[in-house]
Amino acid sequence: ISMKSIYHCKKVGQLLYEKVLEVAKFQEKSSIWLGVWEENPKAIRFYMKNGFVPFDKHIFKMGEDEQTDILMKKDLI
Repeated sequence: ISMKSIYHCKKVGQLLYEKVLEVAKFQEKSSIWLGVWEENPKAIRFYMKNGFVPFDKHIFKMGEDEQTDILMKKDLI
């Protein structure tokens, strides 16, 4: 059994996101941002559902493989 199958559909991602949001608001941050692999539409939908919007792209190197990440941001104020 893979780790993905153990946690898939258990809302672990949502719980982690909510904790990050709680900490950022407690620290009075004006926004939060992240990078997500452009070929991960499920993650992109998750973040967009939670109020993130794409604002740029950057290259993320995984070993010798260069992957493009979409940078997404959510304003908190």
